[in-house]
Amino acid sequence: MAIVIADAGPLIALAKIKHLQLLPALFGKVVITQAVADECLRSQSADALLIEQALISEWLKCVDNPDFKLPLSRSLGLGEQSSIEYALQTNGNAMLILDDALARKQALRKQLPIVGTAGLLFAAQRKALISDPETLVAELRQKGYRISDDVIAQLKKG
Repeated sequence: MAIVIADAGPLIALAKIKHLQLLPALFGKVVITQAVADECLRSQSADALLIEQALISEWLKCVDNPDFKLPLSRSLGLGEQSSIEYALQTNGNAMLILDDALARKQALRKQLPIVGTAGLLFAAQRKALISDPETLVAELRQKGYRISDDVIAQLKKG
């Protein structure tokens, strides 16, 4: 089984809609780098507390930031850079959970498999973990997340 590595954006998004538990249901364990943990936990918001509880329960595991060996776009945040670099150092045995468009582009250039928050919601529906991913996408949109109608149409096709 591939190592599943999450960036902060999808973790925070799932926590905001109270569906963070979809990650262990879909993947068992999920790894985050220290930079991602720092980004997720810097506030005392309800979503930060849910992410902290996930770390305590150990299905969400924090690892040290990797040594950076390959050049990535300087426009990426440290969390995205460390997640992509960590994935590259698994010798092709990783999947990234990323929403940021530039981070996704960088990961795809490095031939890393990726999935975004909306993709996770539709995967959860296929596994009968949730019944209506579109309602959850609408909830994310109300909270300020941008998910295009084209992405949703592609995900609905399967």
